[in-house]
Amino acid sequence: MRIDITGDAAHFLADAESFLRQDPLRHTVIATAVANELGGRAGAAATRFLTVREDTGRVAGVATSAFGGRIYLGELPAHSVAAVADAFLAAGPPPTSVEGVRADAETFGREWAARTGGSSAESYSARLFRLGTLIVPEAAGKPRLATVDDLPICRDFIDAFCVEIGEPRPFDEEAARRRIDAGFWWLWEHEGVPAAFVARQSETLGWARIGPVYTPPQLRGNGFASALTATVSQVVRAEGTDVCLFTDLANPTSNKIYQAIGYEPVRDFVHYTLTPAG
Repeated sequence: MRIDITGDAAHFLADAESFLRQDPLRHTVIATAVANELGGRAGAAATRFLTVREDTGRVAGVATSAFGGRIYLGELPAHSVAAVADAFLAAGPPPTSVEGVRADAETFGREWAARTGGSSAESYSARLFRLGTLIVPEAAGKPRLATVDDLPICRDFIDAFCVEIGEPRPFDEEAARRRIDAGFWWLWEHEGVPAAFVARQSETLGWARIGPVYTPPQLRGNGFASALTATVSQVVRAEGTDVCLFTDLANPTSNKIYQAIGYEPVRDFVHYTLTPAG
């Protein structure tokens, strides 16, 4: 077994594309990271891509590290997870969290804690959904594409979303402008005021992911996010692309509304926070 880590998205894709295509929905996060790096939309993500190779040289597993040590585990051979933890520790930056299917994330967290003296604690669970039969609900107001004039409100919405999920991230204005220019950011406008935000990711390997989705707390319960998510999903599907999204399993409202517009559960993932010793 050999493990390689690179910051070159094109190099990673050349090596791992065949593996990713075996289950592109499972690897939507990693494939999207590649697309954003290649399309200049990654901003401060600074993603590093990992491949696990068998002795024959065939890629058998993938993972990423982004935003200063947030580890995302794709499909991995079970026996490789400890070595993947070692590789990320050696390459840096130091892991700060890990997300993956429960068995892999637990193993990574346990191995990381054993090597560093730190602690690993589950922080949330996420569920991956794929779009089935789309239902577009009605809501007061209308959808529209965001423009560069909307950058301040989009930044406010994204910053609030990141704080709410406990993962604040730096806002990169140049990357944001590129996403707006690509038609990836949408707003729901009610009485002339933006009331909800929905982003879509670029199509890659036949899939495009919806997210983040955000409505300010005082405007929730009006169906704005449901209607906008359905609208954006419809746009993506009209391009001939399959659509997916993630929800927080601890939020029954979001899980309910996405299923109400046609999303079907696929797989669950667990996120662990990694706290250094001392």
